[in-house]
Amino acid sequence: MIITELHRLYERLRDAGTLPPYGYSLEKVTGCIVLKPDGSVFAVRDERRDEETGKKGKTVKRPSLLDVPQPPRRTSGIKAGFLCDSAGYLFGTAEGKADRALDQFAASRERHEAVLNDVDHPWARAVLAFFRSWTPGVTPEMSDPEILSGWLVFRMINDDDYVHDSPEIQAAWERAMEADAVGAVTGQCLATGEMDQPIAPTHPAVKGVPGAQMAGAALVSFNAGAYESYGKAQNLNAPVSARVAHGYTSALNHLLSQRGKRHLVIGPVSVVFWTDRPTQFESDFAAAARPEFSAEDETRAEAVRSALQRLAQGRKAMPPDEQGARFFVLGLSPNAARLAVRFWSSDRLGVMADRVAEHLSDIRLVRQWDWQPEFPSLWALAMETKVKYRGDGDNAKPDPNDEGLAKLYGDLLRAMLSGGSYPASVLAVLLDRIRADQVVNHPRVALIKAVLTRRARLAGDGRTEDLQADGIQEEGNNLVGLDESRTDPGYRLGRLFAVLERIQQAAAEGRDLNATIRDKHIGSASATPRASFPFLLDLAQKHLKKVRGSKAGLARVLDTRLAEIQEPLTGFPATLSLEERGLFFLGYYHERAHRKSDKAADAEPSDAAETLSDPE
Repeated sequence: MIITELHRLYERLRDAGTLPPYGYSLEKVTGCIVLKPDGSVFAVRDERRDEETGKKGKTVKRPSLLDVPQPPRRTSGIKAGFLCDSAGYLFGTAEGKADRALDQFAASRERHEAVLNDVDHPWARAVLAFFRSWTPGVTPEMSDPEILSGWLVFRMINDDDYVHDSPEIQAAWERAMEADAVGAVTGQCLATGEMDQPIAPTHPAVKGVPGAQMAGAALVSFNAGAYESYGKAQNLNAPVSARVAHGYTSALNHLLSQRGKRHLVIGPVSVVFWTDRPTQFESDFAAAARPEFSAEDETRAEAVRSALQRLAQGRKAMPPDEQGARFFVLGLSPNAARLAVRFWSSDRLGVMADRVAEHLSDIRLVRQWDWQPEFPSLWALAMETKVKYRGDGDNAKPDPNDEGLAKLYGDLLRAMLSGGSYPASVLAVLLDRIRADQVVNHPRVALIKAVLTRRARLAGDGRTEDLQADGIQEEGNNLVGLDESRTDPGYRLGRLFAVLERIQQAAAEGRDLNATIRDKHIGSASATPRASFPFLLDLAQKHLKKVRGSKAGLARVLDTRLAEIQEPLTGFPATLSLEERGLFFLGYYHERAHRKSDKAADAEPSDAAETLSDPE
């Protein structure tokens, strides 16, 4: 299934001219050997291009990406490529490996003579003359030795085209590939079902997976007798035709090369995604998972916001002809010279779009500040579960290399794609983090809301008594903003705590407090309200007495708010369950956000201490 869909993607991209045909691949070329008609070397030119690094206009040299005859996959043996190879094969130079380099050059000369001997073209004759006249082991003159660090190609002097672009030489290369296939084992291709196909004993390398070998890794590989059956060797145990092997690896390498667009890195896992036809959703999806842009890049920021708004509408934002398209997500992780499939998801685009929209609906929450993103990315949500570096203030972030963080990110992504539950432990982890650092911010509460909302929805009619008691239902505003009709104790107590905190701030009259009631009591109030709230209410009456002396109107507003919130409560429960604690912080957040937008309450002058900022 995976290989079949990747091969279909390759065929689509090949027909569109994005990927090269069979026998060719897109490779990073660092240098070009410029030949004279007699085969002598005129120069070795630098094919690298200057690319800005974004640091004070500095540039670095990057290899050029060219369609070239596909180099063979090599491990420890000697196997020459055609018109695109390393300096060891084309010049016979290899530092510290002189004898091996001589064998490599001899293999390359033999390969080129076998392909080009019968080609009546001046470029073919020049290449053969080069191999017959060049002294192996001699390093040619060039402007920078680093030119020889990558793939090298050929070009004729006074000509802009590469030698491998000649139609006559391309035809010779195709004949050589057909000749190679004559002696190959034939059979039925597992990916296409076609019979009598030459089976590839090894598949081209897959490159671009972080943590895998630099030379690439294999998605399909058999390298020991313990893994082989019925006398079959190597990949004959999983027969895939040479053309399909070329196609699926070319498509996978293409996806992996588009970091941030079609390729997301989640710790040790590389996630690639695509559709079976061009769609807008294919471009929008990355915005929900991990949008990456600088604060100064307003164009990119606006593009991400627009993408998220489209995703939030689900299939309603799609043209009808796109809703039946298939959407695929593949997760890979490195394992020495091989790749392990971590997960695979496939469904109709309309279904997948609705699942993404459902996730965005679950995390939708009134914002603290207008500049905050309406929908936190999965990466932003996952980061809120980890300890942050305290010295960085508002920009504090956890260690991005934390394996637990990467795993949680992957679990959140799977929940979004499957429509299933968020990780069972995430609610407890978030509550522990709030108890530890007293930070109640938009991403944390959005994830708490999402967990509670989805848990109740998936429970359906068979929800447990505990969930019924918690009153977590998709009703009214779906917990996006303040719901004054909600009477469950956890939510009411969270709102009550927010008002008690505001009373303390009003009594401080703009002075900085060494510690607020949130710093000292929010953990205990959310877990054991009966032990905390009587003391807090008594303290609030003392604070209100002070407020009445300077702001009588504000004191009346706050006193009324206290009474309204407490009215449905029949007492303080001894403890709150995990879900009730989640509702506590949701109610606390809602009440504070409502305070910010409540113009009636803002009639009295407001000072900085009454804002929604989180003390660090």
